[in-house]
Amino acid sequence: MGITIPEIKTRGWNALVKELGYSGATKFILLYETGAGDYTKERKELFKDITIERIVKEIKESKLKTIHK
Repeated sequence: MGITIPEIKTRGWNALVKELGYSGATKFILLYETGAGDYTKERKELFKDITIERIVKEIKESKLKTIHK
């Protein structure tokens, strides 16, 4: 059997985050997301391994990159 839809979503999200960071990945998804489904349930799965410290660190790094451009 092939890859499942939930696994595609998770692996796709992880690929976007790796390439774009959380902020960029979220912006990308918002371009195409129609708003269907249970985002609260999906969000818990997507962000289950992410700490607030990691998010804050990425925000700070993103700001530094913007300043140094």
